Formats: sequence, C-alpha cells, structure tokens
Amino acid sequence: MKSHSKILLISSVAAVTFGISSFLPLSSQFDNTLTTVSAKSKAKEVTVGPGTYTVGKQINPGRYVITSLSGSGNLIGEKKADINIILGTEVDDDLGQVTSYTSSLKKGAKIKIDGIEQVNFKPVTKRLKSTKFGAGDWVVGKDIKAGRYKISALEGNGNISDNDGDINEILGTESDEDLGQVTHITTDLTEKQVISTNLQQIQLTKED
Repeated sequence: MKSHSKILLISSVAAVTFGISSFLPLSSQFDNTLTTVSAKSKAKEVTVGPGTYTVGKQINPGRYVITSLSGSGNLIGEKKADINIILGTEVDDDLGQVTSYTSSLKKGAKIKIDGIEQVNFKPVTKRLKSTKFGAGDWVVGKDIKAGRYKISALEGNGNISDNDGDINEILGTESDEDLGQVTHITTDLTEKQVISTNLQQIQLTKED
C-alpha cells in the first residue's frame, strides 16, 4: 500500500493554486449520472459563489454533480465531505483541474469555494452502474459492479484512493517516475467500497 504522502503531493497544489476565469462551454456529464430529481430527494439545485457553506443549511444534503459556471479555483469539503480539487470550466492537466466533481454531501459537511465566481450543485438521484467515471466518489454496488478491474486514466492526472486504504495511487495518462505516477492499477472491488478520484476521467476494464 502506498503512503499517504502521494495524496498530499497533489492536494497541496489544489490548496494554493488559483485558476484564470474561462467561459468555455461545460463538458457533458458522464454516462453514469442522471439529473432528474425524484419527489423523495432532499437534494435541491443551487448556485453559489466564493465562501463557506454548510450542508443542511445553505445546501441540502444529497448527491450532486458540482460544476463551475464561471471561473476556476479551489473546492474543498471538510468534516463529513473529503473533497480537495481545483474546479474550472475546462480541463487543465498542468493544474490538475477538472470540470466536475460528483459527491454525496451529508448534513453538517462544510464546503469552501475559493476563487470560483459561480459553482452549481445539480442533484443526481438515479445512479447507473458504469465503467467510465469522472472526478468524484463512487460506491461499489451502486455505481460500479463488484469484481476485479484494471483501472486506467483516460484524461487528466491525480489521485485515486478508497475508503479502506487498499488503493492509494497517483494515476495519469503517462507514467512519471519522479511523482510515482502510473497509468493503471489492477485491483478487486467489493460491495460498499468507496472509490475516490480527482482525475477528469477513468475507465474500469473487467479482469478475469
């Protein structure tokens, strides 16, 4: 198992880097999310600016696709939300910037937005199992079928980890010995395991 210093290496860039505003169109969402809100969902679409917000007060609890509508900068989740990314309207591999982040936000979590003019939280209520994922938190059994997979970077570079410490890598489309970055990993994924990634897009290929 890799040491947690790898995660700090990438996330430290996110903590100090501020992007330049851009008005390019947002990329389309990945095929494992739908944005039709059911009557039972507590999630509610909201757009906010720079500042600090509490889930359960300014943002309803629920699962969201989070995107920048204007500008780029840091999106940080604290307490019950483990998020530390650079978010913008376009991908920037040099900064590790992504165009969206999908996450389930629990009541009491703190969300900090720094340097982004407008951030949109769009509810996701129907989860479809897929093999391609953007930046976010993905649950085996809900978003991913359990099994053995080769996980590869399709776009961008950054961290991939899980909630039990079995996965902790820097993943990218090219290997980098200085960073300890690899292009893929092979691992078993089990029910309720949570996979977190801040790459723009990864692909899971089923292995025997």
